[in-house]
Amino acid sequence: MNRTTVFFALVTCATLPLAAEKVHVDFDRACDFSHYQTYRWAGPPSTTFLNQLMQERVIGFVEEALAVKRLKRVEKGGDLLINLNMNVQQQERFTTFTDTTGPGWGWGWGSAISTTTVEPILLGTLTVDLVDSRRNQLVFQGVSTSSISAKPEKNSKRLAKAVNEIFEKYPPR
Repeated sequence: MNRTTVFFALVTCATLPLAAEKVHVDFDRACDFSHYQTYRWAGPPSTTFLNQLMQERVIGFVEEALAVKRLKRVEKGGDLLINLNMNVQQQERFTTFTDTTGPGWGWGWGSAISTTTVEPILLGTLTVDLVDSRRNQLVFQGVSTSSISAKPEKNSKRLAKAVNEIFEKYPPR
């Protein structure tokens, strides 16, 4: 295997975890989810990073996913209260490029120059809470973390995918 192939394999492995979307759910194992039929929003979403257009899209994605699960939205009452939260944090991605000359791999001569670049990336975490309105207790929580793009179309697709992956796991079996 030549050095170019090794280099590209390492760069690919280093960047894949950042591009991958991670979805985790947690739920009340003693809860009977079959009796939930209606929901209402607990309040406006806590999403200071998202503009109004993106907030409306995310709310639409959640409502579509809940409709697929046969939950109906009501203005008052409701079996479940839905809470939406979006947090954003900046992380740094380090990428190192190495240029070598001469036979390497332990031969003892040759030279190498390495350059490391630092690139800030934004990671967004979307949290969807489902709270039993009668007991005022969290019964299901879905959390999705993904990188944020500068392009709204990409962010819309990622958010739609995140919401769908969260609600694929609802109701828990």
